[in-house]
Amino acid sequence: MNRSRTLHFLLIIGFVLTGLSSSLAQNQLVQKGDRLYDNKEFAAATNYYEKHLENSEDIATKRKLANCYLQMQKDTEANYLLESIVSSSEVNAKDYLQYATLLKRVRNYEKAKIYFEKYAELVPEDKNISKLILSCDLINELQDDQLYSIKSISLNTPQSDFASGFYKNGLVFVSGRKNNTSNQVDGRTGEYFLDMYFSEKSGDNFLNPESFSNDFNTKYHEGPACFSANEKFIFFTRNKGTLNLEGKSELNIYTSRHNGRDWDKEEIFQFSGQSYSMGHPSISADGRHLYFISNMEGGYGGTDIYVCRKYGFSWSHPINCGPTINTDGNEMFPFIAEDGYLYFASDGHIGFGGLDIFKSIFEQNEWTYPVNLGPPFNSSKDDFGYLIQKNKEIGYFSSNRNGSDDIFEFIQNPEKIQSLNGLLIASDNKQALKDVEVTLMDNLSREKSTKTDGNGLFSFDIFKGKNYSFIVSKPGYKIKRILYFASSDSTELKQLNISMDTTHWVPFKGNIIDQFSARAVKDASIQIINQTYKSNSFCITDDYGDFEQEIDPSKTYDIIIQKEGYFTKVINSYQYQSAKFEQIELQKFSTNQNMELYGVEYDADSWKLKENTIAELNNLAGLLKVNPHISIEISGFTKQDKGRKENNLLCEQRAKVASEYIISKGITPNRIQYKSAGYNSGRSALVVKLTEAF
Repeated sequence: MNRSRTLHFLLIIGFVLTGLSSSLAQNQLVQKGDRLYDNKEFAAATNYYEKHLENSEDIATKRKLANCYLQMQKDTEANYLLESIVSSSEVNAKDYLQYATLLKRVRNYEKAKIYFEKYAELVPEDKNISKLILSCDLINELQDDQLYSIKSISLNTPQSDFASGFYKNGLVFVSGRKNNTSNQVDGRTGEYFLDMYFSEKSGDNFLNPESFSNDFNTKYHEGPACFSANEKFIFFTRNKGTLNLEGKSELNIYTSRHNGRDWDKEEIFQFSGQSYSMGHPSISADGRHLYFISNMEGGYGGTDIYVCRKYGFSWSHPINCGPTINTDGNEMFPFIAEDGYLYFASDGHIGFGGLDIFKSIFEQNEWTYPVNLGPPFNSSKDDFGYLIQKNKEIGYFSSNRNGSDDIFEFIQNPEKIQSLNGLLIASDNKQALKDVEVTLMDNLSREKSTKTDGNGLFSFDIFKGKNYSFIVSKPGYKIKRILYFASSDSTELKQLNISMDTTHWVPFKGNIIDQFSARAVKDASIQIINQTYKSNSFCITDDYGDFEQEIDPSKTYDIIIQKEGYFTKVINSYQYQSAKFEQIELQKFSTNQNMELYGVEYDADSWKLKENTIAELNNLAGLLKVNPHISIEISGFTKQDKGRKENNLLCEQRAKVASEYIISKGITPNRIQYKSAGYNSGRSALVVKLTEAF
C-alpha cells in the first residue's frame, strides 16, 4: 500500500516537473526570440516564435511574429496571423491598423477600408487615418494606361537588388547577394550585408556586374549612391552597425573624389555622424543641391527629405523640404532629375500601399503638390529608387512586387507614342508666327517646352489616348491655353492650328538697389509669374541694376526677385499701372545678423501673443517662407527685472510660443531655435538672429 502511494506520488511529481520543464522551454523560446526581435533580427526571431506558437495561442507572440513576417515581406503568413488576431477578444486599435495596412498592400482595398474605419473609431484623434480611408476609394482611379512598358532586368537575384545611380555607360546598384567583403548575414532580412555593384550596359543588355569599389564595400551595409555630373565625386550611404543611445543603427553619408586613377579615401559628410541617420543622397546636375533623407529632430515623421545647398566650398545646414513633400510617414530614396523634378518614395502620401513613387518640382519659390506616378511604377507593394535619364525615354525603379527587391527598367511604349504637330498664326493677317513659346502641360504639370520655327510650326511626341493642355505665349499677343482631348480612334492626328489675337504689351522696367547703400544690384534674377496661366518669364539686372521685360498689362503677376547674399523679395498680385520706373530695394543679410522685432508687445509677466506681436511673427514667417535657405534663432527678452530665474522662465516661454506660432505657419521646425536672453531694458521682447544664411 505504501509502495503504491509512493509510486503515485512520484508520478505526480514527474508530471509536474515535465510540465514545468515544458513551460520553461517555451519561455526560453520566447526570450531568445525577443532578444533577436529587439535587435531587429526578424528572420532569426521567426524560428523561435514559430516553435513557441506550435503549443501556444499567446497573442503577444503572434503580434511579434506577424511583424517579423511583414518586415520580411511574407504577406501570406502575416495575413493569416493578423486575421486571427483581429478576430480575437484581445484585439486592439494597433492590430486593426496593421491588418488594414496589409490588406491595402495586397490590394484588398474594400476590406482594408473596413479595418481602417474600425481603427478610426478607437483612435479618432489620428489625423492621418482619414487620408488612409480616402486612399482606398481614390486609388482605383489610377489605372495603368500602358504608356510605359517595364521589365525585370538580368541583374536581379533572389536577394534584394535596387537601383542606385547612373554611372559611365551603365548602372550602379545595391545588392544583398553573397559577396567577398562580408560573410555576415543580416538577421533582419536573412541576406548578406548590402554592397554596391556596377554593371556596364551594352546595347539592351547588362554585362556581368562587379564590385563597384573594394575600398567602399566593407563588412557593413553600403548604398545607395549618387554621382556629380562630371562623375568625379561620389556620395554614398553606409550603415556601420554602431548603435546610438536608443539602440538603433544609424545611416551616414560618405563622400569621395576620383583622382583620375582611383577613388580617394572616403570621408564622412560634414553633417553625418550625429545622433541621427542621414542617407540616400542625390545631387543636382549643377552640384549645388544635395538631397537626402534623415530622421533628425525637427522633422514631420519617420524619415524626411532634406537638402543642403552649396556655395563656394561650404554646405548649408540641412533644410527640411517642408510639409508639401514630407508627411508623418516615411519619405525615402530622393532622386533630383536634370529637369528639376524631385522623385521620391513615400508611405505617407495617398498611394497603393507600402512605398509609392511621387514627383514634385520647386518652382515659383515652392514645391508643387506631389503627383503619384501610378501604374506601372507603383503597386500595392514597396516601389522606390526611381531614376530617369535626361531624355526621359528610359529609366529604372525598384520594387518588391515579386517578393524581394528587384530592379525594373521602363521605356516609353512605342505603340502609344504619336507626333502632334501644330501651327501658330496671327488671327488678323493669317501670317505664321515664329518664336512663340509653346508649353505642353499634363495635369497642370509642365512636361515640355519649345518654340515655333520660322514657319510657325512646332511638334511634340505625346501619348495616345491622353489629354493635355498647351499654353502659347508671345509678346504682343494674348496668351492662350488650349485644351487637347485625345481622339477615341487611332487615326493619324491632324495638324493643330492655333490663331493668336494681338494685344498691347508694355515694358515692365525697374531698378534693383541695395536697401542701405543704395548701390545698384547687378545680376539679380527677376521672375515674373502670370497668375492666370502660371507661366514664367525671366530677366537679369545689368551692371546698373536695371531690368526690362515685356508683359501683358491686363494680367496680374507675382514677382520674385533673388540675388545671392540678399533676402528674396516677393511682390504679390502686381498690376501694371503706368510706364513708371519701378525701384525695388533688396536687403543684404549675413550669418549671425540680428533683427529686432520692434512691433512686439507683451503684457507684464505674460507670453500671450497680442495682435501686434502676431503681425510681426506673420511677417517673419513670410520672410522665412520665401527664403527657405535661412535658419533663425529667436531670443526672448524682458524689460522688467524679476530676478534671474523668473526672467529666464518668462523669456524662454516667450521665445518658445513665438517659435511654435511660426512653425504653425508651415515653417519646418529644424529651421527655428529659441532661447531665453533674460533681462535687458533696451532690447525688443523678441530678437531674431540668422544662424544660417546662404
